[in-house]
Amino acid sequence: MAGSALFSKRTDVLRANRSSRFISNQMNRLCFTALFFAFAAFQLPTESRAADLIRVACVGDSITEGIGTQNPKKDSYPAKLQETLGANFTVQNFGVGGRTMLRKADPFDHHPALSSSPNVVIIALGTNDSKTAIWSVRKNEFIGDYVAMIKEFQALPSHPQIYACLPPPAFPGNWGITEDVIRDEVIPAIKQAAQMAGIGLIDLHTPLLENKTWFPDTVHPNGEGAQRIAELVGAAIQAK
Repeated sequence: MAGSALFSKRTDVLRANRSSRFISNQMNRLCFTALFFAFAAFQLPTESRAADLIRVACVGDSITEGIGTQNPKKDSYPAKLQETLGANFTVQNFGVGGRTMLRKADPFDHHPALSSSPNVVIIALGTNDSKTAIWSVRKNEFIGDYVAMIKEFQALPSHPQIYACLPPPAFPGNWGITEDVIRDEVIPAIKQAAQMAGIGLIDLHTPLLENKTWFPDTVHPNGEGAQRIAELVGAAIQAK
């Protein structure tokens, strides 16, 4: 009887151990499944948000690039524009110093901006076109080249909203860049190109006349000037 009782007791222990292992395995599976779905649920909204971000392409010269600011990566107008617009937007800075709208001068390569599939395009070119050696020879080509670039952006599948910026003022200029040409010739040409292509205008000239100290080298805005540009561009984008 004692042996039978001992055998029965051992059997009960084995059954209990098996039951415990079974329960443990089931709990592990449940925990793994729960973690998997929780992770998936966490990831999906993130991916969805990334797909829903409004992509802004800032096309321009050294003013867009951020030359004249203390830290272009943080202080350029596109960087400030990102802060202004917030988390629903992603702003890319395609600015390259010295570039012109005129294709037979020092033309801006807009293909990287085209490849970004933008929802919004900000074109800020024309300052370098005002250089005497360029404008005196090529000014009659400016409107045609401007409209041609706009049309390439308009043809994108993303159907971006496009804005042409009137260049900031020069005080009075440097490196052959002249305020008289910017004000009296480049700006009217940009207005005409924008009207022909049916796009919006952002005036970066008149509002920045209010503070000459924003332009220490008489051409490039400093961080405060870049902040003002970001505010003006942001207001135009958010008005739509």
